[in-house]
Amino acid sequence: METVETETLMAKPNKMTVDQKMKDLFHHFSTAKPHLDVHNEVLDKPWFYKIWDVDQKFLFLHNNMVLAAPRDSNSPDYLFTVTPNSGIKEKENIFPIFIGTHNGARTLSCVESGGGQPQLNLEDRGIMDLYREKQELKSFTFFCKSGSSKETGSFQSAAFPGWFISTSSEPNKPISLSHQGGAEITEFYFEKTKS
Repeated sequence: METVETETLMAKPNKMTVDQKMKDLFHHFSTAKPHLDVHNEVLDKPWFYKIWDVDQKFLFLHNNMVLAAPRDSNSPDYLFTVTPNSGIKEKENIFPIFIGTHNGARTLSCVESGGGQPQLNLEDRGIMDLYREKQELKSFTFFCKSGSSKETGSFQSAAFPGWFISTSSEPNKPISLSHQGGAEITEFYFEKTKS
């Protein structure tokens, strides 16, 4: 019984490649027509993803910080919102995206820190507001591309080339920015899911 529970908790991404997932996202946003609700208001929604690193630590929001921790049977599913950044042209297999909190009210950004190393912030900017601006907005933009396998991807800061969203090898630590090839983990699985 214990083996079954453990296997259930281990995240097994679907077999779509990162490139396929991103192409689907970009295709949807480039062709989707705004839907009208009962009040005839335009409804635009980001896509929702669960995101976890290659060591099976899931990203979640806790006390206004994004942490990475293994899931157990009591762990809630935490979803992040994602949209394309249409203000930056996608290149072959490199996709500019915004990443926001589940409710879409806050979005990850990269800012200069006093020590010369950029840092991640959660800013009170709605992800759909950023999407509609159709501007470069490099501090909020991450370039998603395939990692060492086609099912994993990395998120490079557009404002700070060479810096990637990363997790510590230790659990329950905040995500940060680091260079690839160090002790930090910079490759992730992510899977589209319903809100």
